[in-house]
Amino acid sequence: MSERNPPVCYSCGNSCENNMENTHYCICDIAICHGCINSVKKNEKTWICPHCKEENDIEKSLLFRST
Repeated sequence: MSERNPPVCYSCGNSCENNMENTHYCICDIAICHGCINSVKKNEKTWICPHCKEENDIEKSLLFRST
């Protein structure tokens, strides 16, 4: 049985394990940490995935969202 590793930021390569609530995800299955999100922001509402170039909503792409 294999264990699942915590997400790793596509930009910086650091583990997102200690800050999962501020980790963003793209449909292509990459993670962007809170520290790197500014480097991929298009504007205050969207970011561009550095892997697949998909435009993502900053709030909706968070792993954990408030209801």
